[in-house]
Amino acid sequence: MQRLDRAGIEVLLETQQFKSWFNELSGLYHRLEILEVAIERAGEARSEAVFRYDYWREIAEEALLRSADLRNMCQNLRSEVASLENQAFEQLAGFEVARQSATGLWERITAIEHRCDDHAAEASRVRAKARFRDELKRLRTEYSAANEQKEALWHAEEALWLKVAERTLMVPELEVRANRLESRYGVLMQRVEELESRAASLNEELSDERDDLSEVQRQIARLRAAARTSFSCLCHEDFLYWPSGDDSRVVLVVALSNNSKDYNIEVRCGQIYQCDTEKGVRYLEPLSVGSGETERDERLIRFFEEVA
Repeated sequence: MQRLDRAGIEVLLETQQFKSWFNELSGLYHRLEILEVAIERAGEARSEAVFRYDYWREIAEEALLRSADLRNMCQNLRSEVASLENQAFEQLAGFEVARQSATGLWERITAIEHRCDDHAAEASRVRAKARFRDELKRLRTEYSAANEQKEALWHAEEALWLKVAERTLMVPELEVRANRLESRYGVLMQRVEELESRAASLNEELSDERDDLSEVQRQIARLRAAARTSFSCLCHEDFLYWPSGDDSRVVLVVALSNNSKDYNIEVRCGQIYQCDTEKGVRYLEPLSVGSGETERDERLIRFFEEVA
């Protein structure tokens, strides 16, 4: 690294070699900025596509699982209906036995009553009823119990067939819901596949842009290395550095880009500043006010007022 004063640096900045180098570097910086923005956008778009892919795939799988649950429920209901029907047929046989028993008792009661009523004389009818009074009482008691049993069995039979009807009617409705969920699963999976394809495309695009970024960074690194050799300076990202005169603590720097926010004064591309080796560019000192554009920087005006 060669020591240069301000005049030597100004001469260097006007050479065709430096201008060509700087133009190439500026173009690469511009390309670098474009690629960084493109990578951020592509990365954001890819992350969004991956997030939506995961979200809708989960929703689709939930729909398919719910459909499978409904199908299982339908199968269970069919099995339950078959079991209830068998139980109903068995209970119907029991009801038929109870009905025949009650009918037989009723026929015996009716036969005795008709037998008593067939007597023409009143006295004979009274004697006949007295003779069959106990038997009629027993038969009527047995008939009442048999009839109650028959009615209870019939009510139980109706309750069973009501359960059969309830479950049988539930199956088609559940099947419709399952079909609807399966249709939704198909629609959602189509969306998932589209998002997967978009994420893959964005990932490929992002990979290409990162490759381009790496190539630009390599070219920038090559130019910086060339600056050290060609211009006998240190070259970092935003500044070129030369030792100044005999004072090893003072460095002259040339800004490679405009920056109005990050330093203690407004920095303009191509302008020469000086700084202390310990503080570096955290505290830059302008060598002169220079053009009218420089004078509009209030921080620069205050700097020279403080020096004066």
